[in-house]
Amino acid sequence: MVVTVAENGNKRVGGMTSAESQQCISDIIAWFSRSSDLEIVEGSEEALQPLMKSLEGEIPESLTYMITQCSNSIWYGDKKGLTADAIMDFVLDGKFGVGNLPVAGDEDEEWFIVLETETGEVKEWEEDSGLGDTLAGSFNDYIEEYRNALLAGKFEYVEDCGCMEKAGSGGGNRK
Repeated sequence: MVVTVAENGNKRVGGMTSAESQQCISDIIAWFSRSSDLEIVEGSEEALQPLMKSLEGEIPESLTYMITQCSNSIWYGDKKGLTADAIMDFVLDGKFGVGNLPVAGDEDEEWFIVLETETGEVKEWEEDSGLGDTLAGSFNDYIEEYRNALLAGKFEYVEDCGCMEKAGSGGGNRK
């Protein structure tokens, strides 16, 4: 019997399903439960409601799921996930402009990961220059790539710093 392996792997055709994005999120939370001393606190739908109302539901389902599963207390690389209340505070003060939803930020509130709601892209945001490089075409793409890197052992958790890329891990194209 002859087996043929696809040269470029078994790439998904089309977008991620809801179940697939929820599995990515579950895998990320499980990684933090195993690999860090973080206390993973489950979020709630009630805490998310004011944010959902203020944005008229313009939040990706996967981000909503992430916030309700862990109050978004995980790290996205070296940026700590923001709670629903913190996201809402930033949206209300207009720091990121219209249509930009912060997902995670550094301790100094100078560097952020932002979801551009019009395009769905995940981008970097920096205090001095605003929107920067695109990290992923969608939040689902972002969490899938991040989950894959975590599970491949490319990152380690460092208390108060977040997830740092391991030396020699071949970190791929993440910034």
